[in-house]
Amino acid sequence: MVHDSIHILSAQPSAGCSLLSKTLHCGLLLLLTAAVLFLFGSPLEAAADNAEKQQLETKINTHWINIRRLQEDIRLQQDQLDTNASQEKQLLSEMENIDVRQQEHRDKLAVLRDRMKVQQDLIALKEKELARGLAAKNAVQIHLQKRLSAYYKLGKIGLINVAFSAHSLPELLSFHDSFQSLIRHDQDLIDSYHRSINDLEKVKEAMTLEKNLLQEFITQEEDERGRAAATRQEKEDLLTLVRTKSKLHEKAIKEMREAGNNLSSRLAALQKKQELLDQGFMLNKGKLSPPVLGTIISRFNQEITNKLAISSKSNGISIKAPDGTKVHALFDGTILFSGYLKGYGNTIIIDHGYQYYSIVSRMEKLLKNKGDETKTGDIIGVMGDTATLIDEGLYLEIRHGSQSLDPMEWLDKDKISQNAAENIAPATAQ
Repeated sequence: MVHDSIHILSAQPSAGCSLLSKTLHCGLLLLLTAAVLFLFGSPLEAAADNAEKQQLETKINTHWINIRRLQEDIRLQQDQLDTNASQEKQLLSEMENIDVRQQEHRDKLAVLRDRMKVQQDLIALKEKELARGLAAKNAVQIHLQKRLSAYYKLGKIGLINVAFSAHSLPELLSFHDSFQSLIRHDQDLIDSYHRSINDLEKVKEAMTLEKNLLQEFITQEEDERGRAAATRQEKEDLLTLVRTKSKLHEKAIKEMREAGNNLSSRLAALQKKQELLDQGFMLNKGKLSPPVLGTIISRFNQEITNKLAISSKSNGISIKAPDGTKVHALFDGTILFSGYLKGYGNTIIIDHGYQYYSIVSRMEKLLKNKGDETKTGDIIGVMGDTATLIDEGLYLEIRHGSQSLDPMEWLDKDKISQNAAENIAPATAQ
């Protein structure tokens, strides 16, 4: 772009020029190069701006990716937290059921132990009764043995007993019968005690069996209670683990949300910075280079008359430059229109963002198409004589929405003055 402009604005020296003329020519080339660089801006600066924008877009995209990842991680952590909450609810329900069963076991054990105590008391009572019966039986047996021993010591009633007894025979017979009755009575008493003792032993045996059965029930209930307690402890340990995991998930979610907020804050800052960069056209008001090097021949709101003697008020400015001059974009943007526009001629409209547009018309050749992205200083067209047959000069208009703005307020006045500020035609009222 710079070399092309230099080529147009300068002529090559002849081979026969003197050393002085060559020196002056080189100096002129350097001055023209400096003027062009000052007018259109350094390509290095434009490249730096583009690099900054690309770097900023990369950072914004990276932040969006990280935010989406954090959101996905938060969702996964929340799902796990919900799962833990469901597990905790289930464990609490199971522990409640275990507590109910344990209470049932405790109640049943209490009943069984009460029955066991009653049974033991009954067995003790029967043992006492059995001991008394055995004692009474033994006493009667001892008494019976003594009675029988005494009776046999007397011997059976015979002739000698009758002959030598002081008692009469009827008395002896009566004594014998009475003694036999006592023996039978003692024997009957012993038999009665024996039956009572047998009955007591059977009752005791039955009670002992019932006691043993009760003990088995108690042992079973204690085992069930122990297993229930162990199961509850397992559930409680698992519940503690689930709650610990829930706390970790909650902490992770909190940290991720804080990280997400930080990322969002940084993203907002980057987006604000990007927005400022996107507003570069507005922020560069008064700093823009004109689309071509040339002479400004009409100004904003100036009444002008074209070669067909048609007068109108200009909504922009016109810049006169040699045919073949390349036309440059004022600023970064997107081509909204590229083609012939009635009343304007060959026209390119560039959207610079935030409803700011530049309109460049009266070009011989258009080098950009609709939808193309363009950067500051890009060549968008070429001037020619055909395009300026009716209206003279390259036409530049700047709009914000539908409102036309004075391009002179957007162009760098120092650069304009270096071009041809002294040649700006004065505005004349028609």
